[in-house]
Amino acid sequence: MENNRLIIPEYPLLISPGLANKLGLKEAIFLQQLHLYFTQKCHIIFNSKNWVCISCLEWQSQLPFWSLATIKRIIMKLKKRGIIDICNLTNLYLINYDKIYLE
Repeated sequence: MENNRLIIPEYPLLISPGLANKLGLKEAIFLQQLHLYFTQKCHIIFNSKNWVCISCLEWQSQLPFWSLATIKRIIMKLKKRGIIDICNLTNLYLINYDKIYLE
């Protein structure tokens, strides 16, 4: 029964192998979590678009196995590739779904 301690009552991280192959494993994990926030959590309408508001510290609580610096690097890589947009003043995130499929 000792192995049962490894199974905890948390939602698992889901990762698309195709997305991980296309973007990188860390980027795919982060993007999937952002997508879950976008579809399940509160959105904010800003500049006629739906955004998700979450700080880097909140990301770290959601993804505690990564340092804050790692999370910031992942975010910047996705932003640089045009996969996400960020409104830094308010911690708003937007997924550019079309960009994922066009790459």
